[in-house]
Amino acid sequence: MPEIRFDIVSGGFAVIAAERAKRPSDWESAQRSRKDIPSSDARCPFCPGNEKLTPPEVKAVRGESLPDEPGWTIRVFPNKFPALVRPEDLPGEEGEKSALQGQAPEDLHTAMYWRIPGIGAHEVVVESTLHNATLGSYAPEYLAGVLEVLKERALLLYDRRETRYVQVFKNHGERGGASLSHPHFQVIGLPVLPSAVVSEGLRQREYESRAGRCLFCDMVERELEKDVRVVGKSAEFVVLSPFASGYSFEALIVPRKHLGSFAEAGVEDNRALAQALVDLFRRYEALFPSLPYNMVFHGIPETARQRRNWPYHAHIHVYPRLNAEAGLELGTGVHINPSPPELATKQLLSALTD
Repeated sequence: MPEIRFDIVSGGFAVIAAERAKRPSDWESAQRSRKDIPSSDARCPFCPGNEKLTPPEVKAVRGESLPDEPGWTIRVFPNKFPALVRPEDLPGEEGEKSALQGQAPEDLHTAMYWRIPGIGAHEVVVESTLHNATLGSYAPEYLAGVLEVLKERALLLYDRRETRYVQVFKNHGERGGASLSHPHFQVIGLPVLPSAVVSEGLRQREYESRAGRCLFCDMVERELEKDVRVVGKSAEFVVLSPFASGYSFEALIVPRKHLGSFAEAGVEDNRALAQALVDLFRRYEALFPSLPYNMVFHGIPETARQRRNWPYHAHIHVYPRLNAEAGLELGTGVHINPSPPELATKQLLSALTD
């Protein structure tokens, strides 16, 4: 019988359609081999040798080579088609005025037509020179270096006066919204605190006010006790199939340490996170060689936590895009998940042993 489950983190619901349970092989497109994807593509603007096809880099991990030339391992540059523009890229006084206007009021409940210019920042972090690289193919030490670059870029964007929130995310595959297949992260500095993060912050504060404990710390403790939705665990991180997963094979990555934002993560934190990510994605890729997904980092900077008195616990959502969103999802926000998280956990755990 189907179940409707409540997600304590978001306050939303999901329909777990157990009688429609699917096996990994039921998603044919995600089962396609990646062997036909080359390690380099002469047409790809993110591949080495095509640096002139992107905006000038703002950061790169490289040897003795010159900027905007081959010889890098990780490369960062502004998005060529940014969702938001930096104030300094606007003409004259318009940029200065936009930077000053770029703050949302604390209360928008009655602001029917509130708006500001679309200022901010939008960067691309090309994480590998290999066109066909995946998160599961990296050595954890290498991915830890990528995470350090993401942290550095987030901190630099937080230093900008118009930035209220920095979103780090990764789109992979056509159904995941990736316009280019070369592996990359994106970092966006927003002049507003997004509603999804605000909602999570409010729910965490409400839980702590009632229970006297951190919501995520409690969740990790209880999930480890039950051990039916634990995909991975270490001394530093726990990887879960969320109880009310809205997406098939969804994952939640939670630091055991009470970390408010990944921008505050130390070197050892990022090493441990890299190991957790590589372990998870090796399992994903064993089941789904061509898995489309979105991965989003959630955390609130310290200044915002202090101002609102929010006890926020940072975490990462991984949303595989195996199912299409249709009328119910778009109309209500309630997702139908044909892969019960308990079953998905078993399949992920057995992925590297079958």
